[in-house]
Amino acid sequence: MLNLLNQTIMDLLRYIKSYVFAFFLLLLLSCDKYEEDEQIYQLIIIENWKIKEIPTIKLYHFEKESNFSKRISIDSLFEVTYDSVKKYLTIIPQFDNNKPIHDDMILLLNDNLEYRFTDVCFIKDTLKKPLLIGTKFTIRYNLRAKVNKKEINYLDSIKYPHQSSYISLDKSLAKKINSLKY
Repeated sequence: MLNLLNQTIMDLLRYIKSYVFAFFLLLLLSCDKYEEDEQIYQLIIIENWKIKEIPTIKLYHFEKESNFSKRISIDSLFEVTYDSVKKYLTIIPQFDNNKPIHDDMILLLNDNLEYRFTDVCFIKDTLKKPLLIGTKFTIRYNLRAKVNKKEINYLDSIKYPHQSSYISLDKSLAKKINSLKY
């Protein structure tokens, strides 16, 4: 009888121990995960680009509200590809662009097509992606600015909710310039 009682208590303890282990395992797995997208933007897309030639790219940074007279820096390390089917240019920075940008900027293509960015603001946005257990939150940056005096907003270029941050511009928005003045 005492043996049966000891056996029952041992079975009960094993039963409780397995549930306690499962509870702590689920608790550990159900924790929400947070990650911050380090890049301010992953790429720049120029839509309706019908020229097969790959342009040279320069991105000039100017002191905010200096009327593009006080240059801070120039970025020119970009990987550029052309999609002939969808007719767009993809410009991928080959440098860390992990610092917040609040400068005025000029994106220059082939020294004669210019996109002037003013009122630049990168907004932190949080994406929520449910996992099997828990939720993954990704914090990313999205652009809002005036480009050649036209308001652009990242919400206009979002095709699906979990895409990476990128800047989307139309070729028709570019201003043709005759001489380089930077």
